[in-house]
Amino acid sequence: MKVFKSDSQGIYAYQKIFKHIHSKGSKIVIWQLSSSTGRTVANSKLSSFQIESGVLNFEIPSNYLMQQSAPIFFYSEDGQLIFKSEGIVLDKDHFSVSLPQEIKLLEEDEVGQIKLITGHDISTIWKSKRFNFDDVIKVDFGKVVGMTDRTSRDREFLDNEFTRVSLEDEDKLYADKRESPRARPRVDKWVKVLSQKTPDVQLLRIFDLSRGGISFVAMEVDFFPVGSKINIVAIEEHTLDDPLVGEVMSHRAIDELDIEFKIGCKFDEGQA
Repeated sequence: MKVFKSDSQGIYAYQKIFKHIHSKGSKIVIWQLSSSTGRTVANSKLSSFQIESGVLNFEIPSNYLMQQSAPIFFYSEDGQLIFKSEGIVLDKDHFSVSLPQEIKLLEEDEVGQIKLITGHDISTIWKSKRFNFDDVIKVDFGKVVGMTDRTSRDREFLDNEFTRVSLEDEDKLYADKRESPRARPRVDKWVKVLSQKTPDVQLLRIFDLSRGGISFVAMEVDFFPVGSKINIVAIEEHTLDDPLVGEVMSHRAIDELDIEFKIGCKFDEGQA
């Protein structure tokens, strides 16, 4: 059994997992335990999700009596994923739950146990639907997604992010000499970066940002060799459905002790 948690790297996998389940309209088996009625099982679908706010929305099955105070379990046949959540909020045609603390990827011998739990025959006919988590968290540094091909939520966020940054006086003086106007955030803003040198997501402070590129502050410059590729997977609380792909162009020390460095990166063309 493989387990993913809702930490800095896992949340990136969560985004891809729920995007896949939602876009495919995958059937979700749900169940709760009750002291009076035993186990109640039904089928549902993921109707929408908001990773940033930590909410999953599901269709309410017909004639299903849901206990708002009890945990609810989910199994996706498309991927052989199982997770548990709480905090049920009922609406007219859907219910919402909190983002699970972890998602488990079942092995083939474990899938058969779900049949005993739910009464649904989900034996070896679902082997081909096992989700490849390596593909979920694998960083494809060669894939560039243009703005027109991005999801609507990403387009709206990036357009707002690039538009609302205001140039400081120094940048205004030189803006006409740059291909893309650049701005340093007036308050600290953060970016989540994946590099080719480590599988861990780095949470780093943004130094400046434009449609043409980004620079951020890092101490481990060895993670970002000049000429290597980086993926911007999130800005502040917004996890991107498709990362921004860039190339490291420069390093520059920003303190006298050479402890912190500005890592300058250029976005691959056609993304922003």
